[in-house]
Amino acid sequence: MHNLGVNEKEEGRMDRALKHYIIATKDGCIESLEGIKRLYSDGYATKDDYAKALRSYQAYLDEIKSDQRDEAAAADDGNRYYESSSL
Repeated sequence: MHNLGVNEKEEGRMDRALKHYIIATKDGCIESLEGIKRLYSDGYATKDDYAKALRSYQAYLDEIKSDQRDEAAAADDGNRYYESSSL
C-alpha cells in the first residue's frame, strides 16, 4: 500500500496517495506515516489526517507489543519492532 501511495503521489494524485498511506500506516508502515507528514506540511493533508495516522500507528504498536519483543529490542537495536522517529 505504501508503494501505491508513492506512485499516486508521483502522478500528482495526492488524495489517493493519502488514502494508500493511511491504510499502510494502520499496518505499521512508518514510511507511510512520514509520507502523510510530508503531505500535511505541503498542504495536501489536514492536521486531522495526520493526527489520525499517528493514532493508527500507535494502535498498531500497542497491538504487537509483547514482553519478548521488548526484551529483544533492549538487547539489540537491530531487534526493534518500532522505529524511532522525529514524529
